[in-house]
Amino acid sequence: MVKFSYKLFFVFAFVINCSFAQEVKFSNYTDTTKYYVGDYINYIIEITHDKNVQILMPSVKDSIKDLDFIRQNPTQTSELDEKITEIYQFIFSKYDSADVTIPSFKIFYSVSNSTEKYFIITDSLSISIVLLPVDTSKDIIDVKAPLRIPLEWWVIPLIVVGILIVGFAGYYLYKYYKKRKSNIPVKEKIIQIPLHEIALKKLKELEEKKLWQQGKIKEYHTEITEIIRKYFEDRFNFIALEMTSGEILENLKYHSDGVKILEVTENFLTNADLVKFAKFKPMPNVNNEMMIQAYSIVEQTKKE
Repeated sequence: MVKFSYKLFFVFAFVINCSFAQEVKFSNYTDTTKYYVGDYINYIIEITHDKNVQILMPSVKDSIKDLDFIRQNPTQTSELDEKITEIYQFIFSKYDSADVTIPSFKIFYSVSNSTEKYFIITDSLSISIVLLPVDTSKDIIDVKAPLRIPLEWWVIPLIVVGILIVGFAGYYLYKYYKKRKSNIPVKEKIIQIPLHEIALKKLKELEEKKLWQQGKIKEYHTEITEIIRKYFEDRFNFIALEMTSGEILENLKYHSDGVKILEVTENFLTNADLVKFAKFKPMPNVNNEMMIQAYSIVEQTKKE
């Protein structure tokens, strides 16, 4: 009794499936079976079904691997006698000669008011892609002869006038550009003299004035200290011309080259302050020593 029930169940399921399967009819084909390399291959699937059937079309381009997919045309739908016909058109191509088999694949569908999914299996199709026939005994010729356009008589003077206009326009543009370029001021190259050379030149000029030898001792000490203070400003970047001697010495401590000249600078500035503020009258050898110290300060701190 149990075996009979199982058999009855399977028979019933088969009948139901067949009844659903009869609701869908299909055909798949190509427009021909022989193509030349590079031709468009039209692969068409035509499905006719009842209104309550929904077709679940798979990705056809992924199912056909041996052809190059070009595009899918819009689906064509028509209705006749309560039946719906859907035509799916896919365009493929191939760029080498070969015999190709378009494989069969499943197309699922469902019927309304049912969660079951059914399927149909397309037919496999065989096509051939062949090379274009070439007659190697003939020379290579153009596919189509060159197209010759007759030249009207009035076109020639028009071309000549156009060439003259373009030529005159180019000439005046060239003249304008050249004139404009000549009016642009040329930037002079600025040569920057090293700071130590400037200071040494000023010391040399002061030495040649022979101020202290003429009794102008205060003027001599004022000028020589101004030269060194200005050198400190440019070399070490602090306002030495407005600082006291002590402030200058403190600022020199923050520079590696300044530390080397602390002692000689202190002696130099002390002698100058005595002359300028204490009305000290130094001996000739002191005046000469001031110049030696000034040269030494610049030489020890110069940047090559």
